Amino acid sequence: MNSMNPFPPSGDSNASGQSDAQDDSRERETQDDSHQHEVAGDSKKPDADEPSVVDTLGDRPSGDAEYLLVVDDSETARHLMRSILEADGFAVETVADAESALAALHAATPIAIITDLEMPGMSGLDLVQTLRGTHPSVPVILSTAKGSEDIAASALRVGAASYVPKRDVRENLTVVVRQVLSTGEAVRSAQAVGRFATRSGIELSIGNDETLVPKVISRFEMALLELDLFDDGERMQIAMALDEALLNAIVHGNLEVPSELREVDDGVAYHDMIDQRRKQAPYKDRRVTISLDANRDQAVFVVRDMGPGYDPECLTDATDEEHIEGFGGRGMLMIDAFMDEVRLNDCGNEIVMIKRRGEADSTPLD
Repeated sequence: MNSMNPFPPSGDSNASGQSDAQDDSRERETQDDSHQHEVAGDSKKPDADEPSVVDTLGDRPSGDAEYLLVVDDSETARHLMRSILEADGFAVETVADAESALAALHAATPIAIITDLEMPGMSGLDLVQTLRGTHPSVPVILSTAKGSEDIAASALRVGAASYVPKRDVRENLTVVVRQVLSTGEAVRSAQAVGRFATRSGIELSIGNDETLVPKVISRFEMALLELDLFDDGERMQIAMALDEALLNAIVHGNLEVPSELREVDDGVAYHDMIDQRRKQAPYKDRRVTISLDANRDQAVFVVRDMGPGYDPECLTDATDEEHIEGFGGRGMLMIDAFMDEVRLNDCGNEIVMIKRRGEADSTPLD
C-alpha cells in the first residue's frame, strides 16, 4: 500500500517554479514605485492633494477594473506579494488593514482578495466573516504565518476560498490565485435551469487531463444551481474542494507522482514525471470517476482513481501545523474545512465528500 501523502498544494500540475534571484530582482524593481500602488491605510501618510482610496479606485478606467487587492500590515509583505503578482500579469492594489480594504471595495470590487490573518484592529478572520455577508462572490485567499493554523481553519470554514503559507508565497501565490479564479469562473458559467428539479445524479469518467477539471466542476455546479443548493460562497468552497480532490486523483492517484518531487530542481522533475507518465502504461490508461448525488438538502460527491491508493491512517489532524504549513496536508485541510463530512475508503483511492444545506434541516440521501 502506498503511504504517499495524497494532497499537495493546489495547481500542482501546472505550477511553474521561479528562482529566488528572479523574484528578488522583480521585488527591487517594483519597490521603487511602490507608493504609486498603495491605495489606503499604509504607513505612508498621503499628501494633502492625494485622492482618497474611494476617489482613486472610483476613477479607475473600466478596462482596468479587474484587479487583486492585497491586505497586510507589513509593508515588506505587501511589496513582495504585489511584485510577484504583477510579474505574472495581474493588476494589484495594496492596503495595510482590513478597514481600508472594505473602503476599497466600496469604490471598485476586486476579482479576489489576498489577506493576512493577524493584523492590528480588524483581523483577517473578521474580514472574511464580513465579506461573506457583503461580498459573497469575491474569493478571499489567506496568507498564513506559522502558528496561525487554527485561525486559518476557522477562516476557511466561514468563507475563505484558499490559503498560502507565507513561507511558500514566492513559489505558490500565483498558482493558488489562478486556481481560485479558475474555479470561480466555473461557478459563474453554470446556468440555472430545471427550477422544478428535486434530485440530481451525475457520474463522469475522465482521463488524466487536468485541463478538464474546471469543466467538470462547472457541470456539477449546474446541478447545484438547478436544486437551488447553497449560496455563492458555499459553491465556491465546493468548487475548491472538488478541484483539490480531482487534481490529487489524477496526479498522485493515477499517475503516482510523489509531491516530494516538487522540491527538486524548482519542480522540473515533478512536471517531467507527470508528462512522461501520461504516455506510459499502466498510468495512461487509468481514469478518474467522479459522481454527484444531490437533493434539495445535501450533495454527496465521490471521487475515485485507479491508482494503488495510500494509507489513510497517514493523515492525522488536518489543523496540525505540519499539515497547514507543509505541501502534503494543504488539500485535505481545505476539503475538511469546506465539507460537512469526509470519508476515505480503506484502499485510499476513493474520497466521499458531503455538503449539507444546514445540519438542522439536512435529510440524508438513501
